[in-house]
Amino acid sequence: MTGLTSAQALFFQSAIQNAIRGQRGVLKLRILRADDSIAAELSSESSETDFVIQTDGRKTGEHIVRGNAAETALKMLTEHGSRLTIDDGRQAVRLGVQKGKLTRETLPSQAAELKTPMWAVGKATHLDPREAAPLLQTIGLMTPEGEIKAPMRKKFKQVNHFLDLMAPILKRESPNKVFTLADCGCGKSYLSFVLFWYLRRVLNRNARFYGADTSENVIEESRRRAEQLQLDDMRFECAAIREAQLPDQIDLLVSLHACDTATDEALAAGAARGARALAAAPCCQHEFARQIQSAPHYPISRHTLFKHRFADLLTDMARSLFLEAHGYTVAVGEFVSVEETPKNLLLRAELGNANAEQRAREYQRFKEAYGVSPSIDALWMAQTSRI
Repeated sequence: MTGLTSAQALFFQSAIQNAIRGQRGVLKLRILRADDSIAAELSSESSETDFVIQTDGRKTGEHIVRGNAAETALKMLTEHGSRLTIDDGRQAVRLGVQKGKLTRETLPSQAAELKTPMWAVGKATHLDPREAAPLLQTIGLMTPEGEIKAPMRKKFKQVNHFLDLMAPILKRESPNKVFTLADCGCGKSYLSFVLFWYLRRVLNRNARFYGADTSENVIEESRRRAEQLQLDDMRFECAAIREAQLPDQIDLLVSLHACDTATDEALAAGAARGARALAAAPCCQHEFARQIQSAPHYPISRHTLFKHRFADLLTDMARSLFLEAHGYTVAVGEFVSVEETPKNLLLRAELGNANAEQRAREYQRFKEAYGVSPSIDALWMAQTSRI
């Protein structure tokens, strides 16, 4: 906002100072652009605390003493914004200048408007529902009023539980300083956006993201959402996992419900690059069902259902052994409850396994015993030749 008269500047400064004097709880001074996006924000938790500055949704680490807050907010308004919102938790007042005249609009407080969702009551969540509201609303899980949409509640449970499982990995230091996250078969990127938001906005970490999927529509939608949330360093590529231009150094690679051998493509890509951690929730598995002819002491081909379920189990056992043979420690558990989805298995692997040579021998005996030839082996060799 440029060209303020001295009287207008005094009005803005007085309005801010009055809000600071009357502060009871959290006070937020938001600098808005012409499109209503937040360019900067000064917030204070109470009348005793300094104001903390955020720019484009990221904390800068800069603190402003209360006596300088009005002057700082006015300076940021004239340099970066077109309007100012003063939100004291009860109501929000939006101030601006239109055609040379001051404008004043009273709105519901954003903090008051967003209800505490039922899913947050009595539960430990890594995302504050109010702070993460822009994210949850942009990816389509939350209504403008702060409620998780009824059809998306199962999806949200998956998202929050997955973040709970991944949070310890996201908090670890990256040897490359920049935490690199990759999602193979990212789809609509619900989980990717949550993980990346958590890295950037909650942990305030320097991070970058790579997502790959074969659907042009979901890739374009993901790019639009990243731009809307002002999450830079998110790159989306329309490509098969085996052909994606993934970075050579990866801290965490995830692949959730990638069909059949696409999960193997993701695990092979991560293992070939020595990714520090991998997480995969397999989907449909057909490869071994075409290969196995028998099981010890049972003619497996007699019943198709048995054959396919047995093949599902063998496939994930082979993946686990493959990862252990390539130097990973593997944990297998449930992604969500079986009531949410029958495809609820989650393979988690972290680099480091002193028994890798022994596991490699076990993997070879496993393949020979069941007469299977997992495609993950060839996929890993193809990936290593690309790096």
